[in-house]
Amino acid sequence: MRVHTDALSQRLAADIAAQRDLQAAAHLLEEALTLLRADSTLLLTHTMKRAPDRLLRLPEVEQLTGLRRSAIYEQMQRGVFPRSVKAGRRTATWPESAIQSWIADRLDGRPA
Repeated sequence: MRVHTDALSQRLAADIAAQRDLQAAAHLLEEALTLLRADSTLLLTHTMKRAPDRLLRLPEVEQLTGLRRSAIYEQMQRGVFPRSVKAGRRTATWPESAIQSWIADRLDGRPA
């Protein structure tokens, strides 16, 4: 009778441990699905909001950033400002998205 009771309590302990593991797995799966939903929502929102990129000329870049021509070119040289894109033989432009990203980095406290 003692052997039967020991086997029964071992089986009961194993069932309790399996149920606890199953609950932990279900909780982790629920968290993962929540994160995936949030990521897909952000990705969808970002994709839907994204308009075609424009190329900005120097006066508009100066106006948006508050930097003068010399500071823009100096920071480009140091690699901390977006590189210009040639739109013609004598025309330098910047992608609006790159300028907006640079501005967002400054607002978030990232150094220039």
